Amino acid sequence: MLLLLAFFCYIALRLYLGVPRSDLPPAVRTVWDWAQAVASVVALVWGWVKQRRDHHKRLLDPPNPKQMWESRRGQTSRAPGLARVGVLPLLIAAPVLPPIAAWCVGWSAAMLTVREYPSEVGARRWLQEHSS
Repeated sequence: MLLLLAFFCYIALRLYLGVPRSDLPPAVRTVWDWAQAVASVVALVWGWVKQRRDHHKRLLDPPNPKQMWESRRGQTSRAPGLARVGVLPLLIAAPVLPPIAAWCVGWSAAMLTVREYPSEVGARRWLQEHSS
């Protein structure tokens, strides 16, 4: 997963160094760079906070194994993936790709640093209820 995050950051950086930035005059390019850096830091923190809050909400009411299985099955269907692929060209062309990438990295890093997932908590509670 960390390799995927690093690759995502690399692609965002390569796209950022491309067309929008290279066409700007030097004075505007400096402002553009600072605006992108600030937006990326804000987006990184926003992604981290969003993931942590969502995780905390899911820990308060964790799913049981059947609910988890049903949600996994729904997430792996083809429709969400195809919808995301349709948006991909818009994201590549967008000059705000570095902040979007920073948000994704912050969200993913927060997901990787949790102690336990809601599905684990729900499964443990289900086992405690059904083992006695």
